[in-house]
Parts: sequence; C-alpha cells; structure tokens
Amino acid sequence: MDYRGAILCWTSLITVVMAEACADQPPKMLAYSAFPTPYFNDDADGVAHLYDGFFFVIGTWDEGVPNLLGLPGEPARDSRWKEQVRENLRHLRAVGVTENLLGISFSESAPWPSPQTLLEPAYTEKMARHFTALGQAAKDLGFRGVSIDIEYPYPRYELDHEIYTYEGYTAEDLLAAAAKQGRTVISAVLDAFPEAVVFVLPGELANRPLSRAFQLAMVETMAERDAPGGYHLGYERAYGLLDPVTQVAIPRVGDCDAERWLSAAALEYWKRRCTVAPGVWPLHMVETSGKDYPKRAWSEEMAELRQQMGILRAVAKRYIWSFSGQPVWFLPTAETVEHYALPKPNFEDAEEAVAGWHRILTEPSTRLDPRLERLIGVVADFDRGSMSAREFCNRLGTPGTWLLLGPLGNPFINPPYAATAAALRPVRMDEPIHGRDGAVQWRLFPDNEPTGSVRLMAAHDWRDTDKASAHLVTMIQAKKETDALLRMNWDDGVVVWINDQLVFDHRTYPPRGHGLLYRDRYLFEDHVPVHIPRGESRLTVTSINSHGHWGFCLRITDPDGYPLEGIRFRVPSGNGFDWK
Repeated sequence: MDYRGAILCWTSLITVVMAEACADQPPKMLAYSAFPTPYFNDDADGVAHLYDGFFFVIGTWDEGVPNLLGLPGEPARDSRWKEQVRENLRHLRAVGVTENLLGISFSESAPWPSPQTLLEPAYTEKMARHFTALGQAAKDLGFRGVSIDIEYPYPRYELDHEIYTYEGYTAEDLLAAAAKQGRTVISAVLDAFPEAVVFVLPGELANRPLSRAFQLAMVETMAERDAPGGYHLGYERAYGLLDPVTQVAIPRVGDCDAERWLSAAALEYWKRRCTVAPGVWPLHMVETSGKDYPKRAWSEEMAELRQQMGILRAVAKRYIWSFSGQPVWFLPTAETVEHYALPKPNFEDAEEAVAGWHRILTEPSTRLDPRLERLIGVVADFDRGSMSAREFCNRLGTPGTWLLLGPLGNPFINPPYAATAAALRPVRMDEPIHGRDGAVQWRLFPDNEPTGSVRLMAAHDWRDTDKASAHLVTMIQAKKETDALLRMNWDDGVVVWINDQLVFDHRTYPPRGHGLLYRDRYLFEDHVPVHIPRGESRLTVTSINSHGHWGFCLRITDPDGYPLEGIRFRVPSGNGFDWK
C-alpha cells in the first residue's frame, strides 16, 4: 500500500473540507488598536455590532512587557492596565467579541536586530523570558492570541545595512541567528499559550532577508507543533483603495509566497491553519502621509471603501482588520468623548466619516459584479489545490514567473554596463552579459504576485539595488488574436515590448524618482491599448531604478480592468531549458 500517497490524498481532502467550512463563515473583523476604557464595559453590545475583536497594544516587547504585564518573578510596574483590560475582555467576550489580541512591537530605534543582539545568547534568553510572559498574560487575561509587529526595524533586516561589518561573522551566521530567535520567540509564546492565534504585522513572508528568516522559523515551528491558532499575516498592502482585481488577489499573496518558501510539511500546515488577513484604512484620506492622496467628499471615499470591504469579505479566509491612528470603534460625539475621556478626532467631518465606516461594518454585503464573482471562483479553485500559484497569477492577468537579467547598469548613470541590446536578443541561459557589478546571466524569477506587482528589490534580496536596471521576459499565449489594455505602474523607469514592438515607454523619470503607488491609492497609474497576436508572443520589460524602492506593476486586461479569457503566460525556453 502506498502510505505516502494515501496520506497526501487525505491531507488534500482535509484542506478542501476545511477551506469549504471556512467559506461558510464570514471573516472576523478586528480593529487596530484599542486601550482599556470603561466604554468597552458600558457599550459592549454596541461594539459587538461593529467588531469581533481588538488589538490591545502595549508598546515594545522589551519595554511594554515588563511595564504592563510583568516578567517571571517580576511584577508589572503598572498593575492597573492588566486589571482594566481583564474587565474589558470579560464584557466583550460576553457579547461575542472574542478575537482580541495582545499586541507588541519591535522598536525602530532599539538595538535589535544587530550583530550583538542576533549573535549574543544572553539576548536570545531575554527574548524567551519576555515572550513567555507575553503568552502567559494573553492566556490568563482571556485574549484569543498575540499580535507581533516586526515592521519598524525594517532597514536593518537588509544584509547590506551599515551596521553589519562582517568582522568575525558572515551573512549566513546572521540569517541562522534570526531563524533561531524566531523559533525561540514562537516557542516561548506557545509553551505558555498553546492555542494562541499568532498575528504578525506587516504580514509579508517574502520580505527582507533577516525578517524572512525570523518569520519562516516561526511558521516551521508552529507546523511542527500543529499549533491550532495558526499564523496570520496582517497584510498592509491592502491599505490603499486598489482596483477590484487586486483586492481579490490580496488575501492570497501569502499563500503564493508560502508555496515558494516553506518546507512541504510547513506548507501543508499553512494550508490548514494559516491565512492572510487584509488590512483596510478607513481614515486613509486624512491620516496618510502621501501628499498626492486626493481629498474628496467622504461619501465618495466611503463608496469605494464599501466596494473594497465587499470584495474582502467574500475572499478573506479568517480575518480582516482595520487600522487607524484614531479610535474609530465609537462615534465621536462630544458627549461620548467627554464622558469617557476618549481622544477627540483631529479632523473636520469626523462624525460623518466614522459614522460612514460604521455603516459599512453593519450593513449586509451587496452583490458583486459577475466578473468579480468569476474571479472569486478562481480563488476557490486555488484554495482547493487545483492550480499552482503561477497559474493563479495567470488567471488574474499577470505573469507569475519571469526570466530575469540583472542587476545591470542604470542606462542614465552607467550606460556601458546597461546591456540595452540584450533586452530583445534571444535568451541564452549560459551567456555571460556584463552588468553593473560584473558578468550576469538570465535566471528564473518566481515572483508569484497575483496583485501584478513585480518586486525587483525582492528579486535581488534587497541588496545593492540603487542605480540599477534589469530586463525581464515571459511569453504571452493567446488562443486568438486579441486587443487588450496593458496596465502599468513603475519605479523609477520602465519600457515594455510585445515581440519587437515598443508599446510602453516611460524610461525617463523625475529627478527624485517615480513612486510605485499611484496617488497613494492604486497599483496601476497608466494603461495603453495593445494588440496580442494569436499564439505566442514575447513580453519584455526593462525596469530602471534610481534609488529606494524598485519594481513595476503589470496586468493585461479588458477595457474595464478585468483579466481576459484565453490569455496565459509562460516562461520562455532558452538553450534547451523549458520551465513551463
């Protein structure tokens, strides 16, 4: 008897059954963030109509834990917080608000990560003590789990940060140490609270090297334990009011990344217990730092937010969460603000905006466009395991995998090594081409981004990506001759060819560069009509970077922005290699 085959068969069946069971339950709605207040005791019923849980955030793991929770053998420096939040949670749970999370963060200015904190055993022991206390407090106080925000030290997650001198250690040593600490942190939490939901911000598995090593070790450890709460990625790229097709893709980005990065055993665990939790930003219009976000009537902003929430409710597996720097879990009337000493919103028309957000949370979901319903069916097929991440990207109108040549010289800064002619030459996998830092060769880049985002910083693992360019190639397969729209955004310059025809040319860019998120809201800034011949055509992109973020966004659609039937992408052959 083929026991391995039988086990895999049963695992697939269980995954499908669990996915279908989850589909019958709407995702839970969480609010980031909250603090202890008598308001939750007095108006728990009202709160329950809006949210299923809150992030109660206590600050950083190294300061907030000893201050408000205490450490083993050391009582909290402020014991009032625990008693107040315990009372809040008792009232909230009684009315069904059960998905509350105890949240901590890693500070931007603290020493972690650094060579000393990563490679010093005493520091790892300190992390174990603090995260044991976090897990124990979350269990004792009645939380559903914990939220760990690892976002803020992000520059030092890159291996070429100036803090890393590599005197006496290597990049491999740092990655191994980050993985060990990820395992230590999650083991400490789960030893104290085995059933804990683990929510991680900002929710990217395919992240900078040290962050990725830290997170992957967390997931692998949870998989070894079959931790029932699951690992949930608080996905912040949903903050913008993106186009509808991208909104459909958002809650599966982590699933596509998991296919690439996790071991087989951890991937099986991921499919059963872990999810992407898309985050929305109801007050983005007044809280964003993006100077280009359009100011408009709140009724218009909320109409678009309503569409976003309708899509996410139909696609998110377990959680949706909302972020705001202001508490939007109560209507900010003067009476409520004064009675409970709650923060008063600092922008005009706050009551209108918050009331509009509350209506979105309480009203039944409206029926979606049939074309969106079709795409949601594609998501269901992906969840059932009937297609790969690459094919999922295909079905959403964007290539999942490319051939990549780079880093090359930036043609405006280092033209001798920009290899501009190589963009349209036949691909030879063994051909050395002289790039920015030496000879480079074409290689496979499994982007697996159903949003259409091609992240070239990720392609080069966030190392030395300033003043560079790259060529990317894939093949378009069309069942029939087709007119379409090529939708694009770019950072900082981009050129696109279909076969040898130039179809999109924004190779020049402003002196300070060109941002990738259009108007702080959309992934696609521009579109052009293109003609796609029947059969196979070569799609070639040259992406140019000045500094900072590097990438482009690409989707081929009908006039309304929806993927076309009969269009697929595949990686081209080269020197006998054929990755279909």
